[in-house]
Amino acid sequence: MTINLKHLIKSGIPKYLAISDAIETAIYCGDLLAGARLPTHRELADQLNVSVQTVSNAYAHAEKKGLVNAWVGSGTFVSNYQIEKEAEFMLIEDRDTEARPIDLSIAHPVCTTQHKQLFNNALMKIAQSDTNVLIREARSIQGQKHHIEAAAEWLGIQKIPVERDRIVLCNGASQGLMLALATVTRQGDLVACEDLVDHGLIARSRILNFKLCGLPTDREGIIPEAFEMACQQNTIKALCCTPSMSNPTSSHMSLERRQSIADVARRYNVLIIEDDVYGALEPDRVPPLSSFLPDQAFYVTSLTKTVAPGLRVGFMVVPKHLLQHTISRMAAYSWMATPILFEVAALWIKDGTLKRLIEFEQKEFAIRQRLAKELLAGFEYDCHPNGMHLWLSLPEGWGADELVATAQKANVLITGYQPFIVDQGLRLNRVRISLGVESSRYRFKYGLKLLADMLNSVPPPTHFLL
Repeated sequence: MTINLKHLIKSGIPKYLAISDAIETAIYCGDLLAGARLPTHRELADQLNVSVQTVSNAYAHAEKKGLVNAWVGSGTFVSNYQIEKEAEFMLIEDRDTEARPIDLSIAHPVCTTQHKQLFNNALMKIAQSDTNVLIREARSIQGQKHHIEAAAEWLGIQKIPVERDRIVLCNGASQGLMLALATVTRQGDLVACEDLVDHGLIARSRILNFKLCGLPTDREGIIPEAFEMACQQNTIKALCCTPSMSNPTSSHMSLERRQSIADVARRYNVLIIEDDVYGALEPDRVPPLSSFLPDQAFYVTSLTKTVAPGLRVGFMVVPKHLLQHTISRMAAYSWMATPILFEVAALWIKDGTLKRLIEFEQKEFAIRQRLAKELLAGFEYDCHPNGMHLWLSLPEGWGADELVATAQKANVLITGYQPFIVDQGLRLNRVRISLGVESSRYRFKYGLKLLADMLNSVPPPTHFLL
């Protein structure tokens, strides 16, 4: 086969290693698929202007790493590249715990140097294509046609098959949620939500001047009877919720719970605004809440929590009768979403890179959750097996503010409960620990070990925390 490895070959290392590394990168990027036949030794040597022996050494090294299989008389073929190998390939082992704080404070996917390489490779591919449409097209405000087609393919994988004309592309889920809320609410309207919510919703309520009605939850999220009681006692304009791995509590609605919530919303004509930024982290995911109320729900997701925080690629599915209202607000806010990032996303959806990146996140968060279970043995917390947070209950003697301050003194950053409370009079003895900011498992484990040591000790006198 013909494959261009030149742009992947690094300088400063032996040529055979550089070629082997380039093959590994091409496999991970999806340029080389399992079972693909590689060029003969002579063909690749001619392409790269190296000796046949150099290529032979490169193929032998790649075979030792499990990347390829050589069959005498048939050629060299790409092996089945396993997720376990991908995880090793993606991660780095950074043992520096002194130069900067260990950050366990931000909702963040595990983002490594290989993400950067994949992004760079995607940009190089895009640069070799016709980029005229990316910089000259000012319509459609909803998004360019081929980007929407890729979005529809991805949404189908997320178990929300949808007509393409209901999709609106946005600059991340934050913008999508703002658009949905601005479309359906007016000043003074009441929006129901979990009693502990992402701080972004609290900020949006203040900007748009609607009121939040916090609903009690359990480990499966909002309790249907509480939602129905709120609908009976008040005029609820919308329910804004995160059914999958809710932030900060990690509550996760079962299929039955989602159906029950949808039934209540249908009976009382309450619009649903679903924030599904974490849903793709569940390997065999439950269908989104919006799938049960397609004409009564806004569905919002993005790649910022499941791939990379700077990939502000958001997908909205809008009820048909509110589509033009939403598009008008999109035009007022930013005219349209930035096309270049959606070009990267479309490329990754089509070539399978997005699927592999999310499989990596699923596996890595599962590993980190297991490590947390070992390191925090004896402490109570809520989590999801593939989630990026722990919602930790503090032992007697510790307060949330004390632990946040003590941890900061030890160069570990965590988040207290205050940003997530709808009822500002509520006091909790909880902190949120996020598992994804540190790409190094060593730093992640070291940070949790420090926290465990703190929690097993007596809090320091308050004046030492000033």
